[in-house]
Amino acid sequence: MGKTTVAFEMSRQLEATGLGHALVDMDELDRIFPAPPADPHKTQLTRRNLAAVWANLRDAGAQRLILTMVAAFPDYELPHIREAVPNAAITVVRLHASEEVLLERVRRREVGSGLEYQARRSVEQAHLMAHQSTESVLTVNTSEQSVADVAGDILRRTGWSD
Repeated sequence: MGKTTVAFEMSRQLEATGLGHALVDMDELDRIFPAPPADPHKTQLTRRNLAAVWANLRDAGAQRLILTMVAAFPDYELPHIREAVPNAAITVVRLHASEEVLLERVRRREVGSGLEYQARRSVEQAHLMAHQSTESVLTVNTSEQSVADVAGDILRRTGWSD
């Protein structure tokens, strides 16, 4: 299981308790090719899209936001999220799995021409994140737990299941 699977399970568990929330996958907010020439890493596009989507979801009644993304550089990425989702209390959750488990998940998920790229990218990002400070990051090992247990653990540790 990966971040999207866990996020969907968190959403289902929150629905069962009646807690209002929304779920946004950041990967879908900047899926455009080619990237805008003035924003080659699509940072501003993603931030603007998140701000617009969050405003609409908040206006529709969402009280909380589950946001999935690969936060490889939280010190760089979090200010953009704070700008797009003002006044948010943000908890960064990092899902950890062994390289073997990670590669197996990529092989199951990537059925097209992106397998090699995604496998390499996933391992590189995992190594990068493993060497970053986890002081303000909630880390959850997903290798030997069920999706429901991981989601429930995150909800408990963030105080969302109270």
